Amino acid sequence: MSTDGGVGHTEMQQALLDAALAVLREQGAAGLTVRNITARAGCSTSAIYTHFGGKQGLVEAIYLDGFESFDRHVSGCLGHGVERAGSAYRAWALANPTHYLVMWGRAVPDFEPSEVARDRAFRSFQQLVDAFAAAGAAAPVPAAYHAWATMHGYVMLELVGIDLTTIEQRAAMYDHALAALAGDR
Repeated sequence: MSTDGGVGHTEMQQALLDAALAVLREQGAAGLTVRNITARAGCSTSAIYTHFGGKQGLVEAIYLDGFESFDRHVSGCLGHGVERAGSAYRAWALANPTHYLVMWGRAVPDFEPSEVARDRAFRSFQQLVDAFAAAGAAAPVPAAYHAWATMHGYVMLELVGIDLTTIEQRAAMYDHALAALAGDR
């Protein structure tokens, strides 16, 4: 479940979002059916169509909510260096793994974000580019992309359980990667 809750949703919309996140977390994409979601939310199947236009609209709402929550958590750290922003990035991902995997991990393989949703995701990345530009990076887009790819790689390995280190080692290795990124600007 998100640590922030939804942005501007009715109680029913939020209940459906929370139910979908729980189903996805517990049963994976195969269990993410209209019936499972609405049974979890305690409402009729028509609620998903009424509030989101269908399951794809509900998944897109999760995707968009994820970016809103992510930006609220990370954007205030961007002007304080890649190490602080990177720590916020990992903390948010670990607190919101289902959102993170919907946003960047193809947790729902048949979900394809709309152009509006892709534009929203790009705005999130643009904040990182702007932070690198403000910090004086000679090539802010490649620098931001490298930083994002590094952070994403470490976090994704951790979230999907491929990482073979201990919890303490993960944090230390991630911090080491952030320190290296800070030196690369």
